[in-house]
Amino acid sequence: MHTKRSRFRGGTGSMRTIASAMIVAAMLCCAGTNVVWAQATAQISGTVRDASGAVLPGVQVTATQTDIGTSRGTLTNETGFYALPNLPLGPYKVEASLVGFRTFAQTGIVLQVGSNPVVDVRMEVGQVAQVVEVQADVATIETRSVGVGTVIETQRVVDLPLNARQVTDLITLSGLAVRTGSSPGYNMDTGVNISVAGGTSYSVQYNLDGASHLDMYVGTNMPLPFPDALQEFKVVTSAQDASSGGHSAAAVNAVTKSGGNQLHGDVFWFLRNAAANARDAFAPKNDQLKRNQFGGTVGGALKKDKMFFFVGYQGTTTRQTPLDTTAFVPSIAMRSGDFSAYINPANGCPSAAAVRNIADGSGKLIFALSPAAVEISKRLPQSTDPCGRVSTGNPLHENRLQVPARLDYQLSERQTLFARYMVTRIQTKVPYDIRPNDVLTSTGYGADDTAQSLAFGHTYVFSPKLVNSVHISGNRVGANKLPAKYFGPADVGIKNLFGYIPQFTAMTGAGFSLGLPANFAISTTAMTNFGVNDDVTVVRGSHQFAVGASMNRGLLFTRSNAWAPGVMIFTGAIPNVGAIPGLGTPIVGTGAAITDFLTGRITSLHQANPNPENLTQNYFAAYLQDTWKATRKLTLNYGLRWSPFLPMQFTDGNVYTFSLDNFYKGVQSKVIPSAPP
Repeated sequence: MHTKRSRFRGGTGSMRTIASAMIVAAMLCCAGTNVVWAQATAQISGTVRDASGAVLPGVQVTATQTDIGTSRGTLTNETGFYALPNLPLGPYKVEASLVGFRTFAQTGIVLQVGSNPVVDVRMEVGQVAQVVEVQADVATIETRSVGVGTVIETQRVVDLPLNARQVTDLITLSGLAVRTGSSPGYNMDTGVNISVAGGTSYSVQYNLDGASHLDMYVGTNMPLPFPDALQEFKVVTSAQDASSGGHSAAAVNAVTKSGGNQLHGDVFWFLRNAAANARDAFAPKNDQLKRNQFGGTVGGALKKDKMFFFVGYQGTTTRQTPLDTTAFVPSIAMRSGDFSAYINPANGCPSAAAVRNIADGSGKLIFALSPAAVEISKRLPQSTDPCGRVSTGNPLHENRLQVPARLDYQLSERQTLFARYMVTRIQTKVPYDIRPNDVLTSTGYGADDTAQSLAFGHTYVFSPKLVNSVHISGNRVGANKLPAKYFGPADVGIKNLFGYIPQFTAMTGAGFSLGLPANFAISTTAMTNFGVNDDVTVVRGSHQFAVGASMNRGLLFTRSNAWAPGVMIFTGAIPNVGAIPGLGTPIVGTGAAITDFLTGRITSLHQANPNPENLTQNYFAAYLQDTWKATRKLTLNYGLRWSPFLPMQFTDGNVYTFSLDNFYKGVQSKVIPSAPP
């Protein structure tokens, strides 16, 4: 409940033919709708005119990033148009100069992720030494982008209240986004399922610093930087240009903070404690929550105007011991077959009426007890309640850390480099290891998860009208879900049941559960993804051409154990089953799940082998597009994109995609020739 934050800061003709052909082609194809690369930058463009409104060619236009002192320049063409693509994010000053005119300077321009502001210039006759300065604190107009997007800038990221300071919660502020769930238990819990503009949660592309930041296993985001390390992000929906592709609903383009000439940073500490919380109405006592989130950031210059660094750290420790779940276990009396208190109507025990039908006048069961069930009952929490009621809950001991680091280098006036690395780790203790006297905590599981992402970027300005940008990225997620180790089927006398998870027994339905639903999460996953792309921007006359290509390779290994231990289910159902030839009449249910358990009557048993998968998938795309300022009031954006679907494959050669066409043609399997076509 208590929050403490402090900050510190210190000093230191043929063109028309090409365009027409591309317009026709664009009408015949559909481009994707999310930006995969190059959206960690922005651009400034506009037209320079004199006081009479006539265009001015040959004007020197320079954009200077005021916080680090780097600049980029170009000359206006014969139509007075200029464009400065692939600019880093941040505050800018735009200057325009031409002999015979006063120098024009506009400050207060802030470039946000993926923005394309138009900064038109009107120059007045005079001396170059004379400066006409304009302060632009209002939002600039974008007329060169066809997409619809919402930018969540750094101030809102830091100031808005966030549960556990997860910035993904802010994605829903875009207006078209709705959270539909979280990542499945077998993966890192930092991913979220978000539907944008009615699309599926797997139709959203996540990018960080211009590189893909997507977990290919579950189709959601990898961990994003904590609020103090995130510069901003943009949610882009609606129509996009040809440089987009891969996912149809939206793109979330995030950018980490970077250093500057001034040393800057902050430290923070957030605390949540059960002493300030109300007790859960259904829990016998407070959950003893103790949650601390702490860390800081620092950024600055290693070499003024040349090399800048930024690094951050966030640690989170959580301790919680809830008792918010009610279970029903066999009481000491029930373990000997005495259900006299259980069937007493005054106690209101569940299924008491059904148990009366299988008890004698003294309340003793008329069926013999299962030795294995009695042995399991001895290991359950003891209860003196007539119905066997107990309170339980899975305690939480969790440690998290995240470290993002970024380096930016202005190699020359023509070249810029950046490198960014981020690691996120989650370690959760197995609940049963925390509370070993309560085997009901076996329903929970532990975790040892690590996500790493690495990105390199290189931008080279060949000329004021030709810019090339290259990105190389690598992502890796290792998720290990750890089971409780308490007792296996053989330890309690259950025969002929082999569970693939040592010291693990799974059952449910008898008023309590063991190992369920933890069994669905217990797994090992390793996902690795490598990507490279190249984007070239060319300005010719009133046209801004872009051409690029990207390649991506994903590797996935996973081993899940959903049904591997063998799950015993007790329902008390009495099926209408007759005699089975050669086997006689099978044992049927007693009418109550708890007595089914004690007498060894399993309603159903679900078991399957562990499910290993070893997959690879490749992705390739290329595009060509043009942004054409046809008139002062009309800008056209059109292009072509080629992005073939390459299916996932098992490493042993099997294709992990069903071909309906081959099925209709009766194509026989070459791997299993005896299989039906």
